[in-house]
Amino acid sequence: MDRDQDIDERFGSALRRSYGRLAWWIVRLNRVLEPSRAAEPPRTQLPPRSAVPPRRPVPPRPE
Repeated sequence: MDRDQDIDERFGSALRRSYGRLAWWIVRLNRVLEPSRAAEPPRTQLPPRSAVPPRRPVPPRPE
């Protein structure tokens, strides 16, 4: 019984190791094959300003 358990533990650890390597390769390939982001083009013009009415001057407060 002890020998069977030992074989199961070795098989389980080997399986985990194999899946770990597979996952590592998948992540690595995913990073390599992922297209890089294109840089945003520089703005040639400023964005249009919203139309806001000019502020009226406020008379000074009496003291």
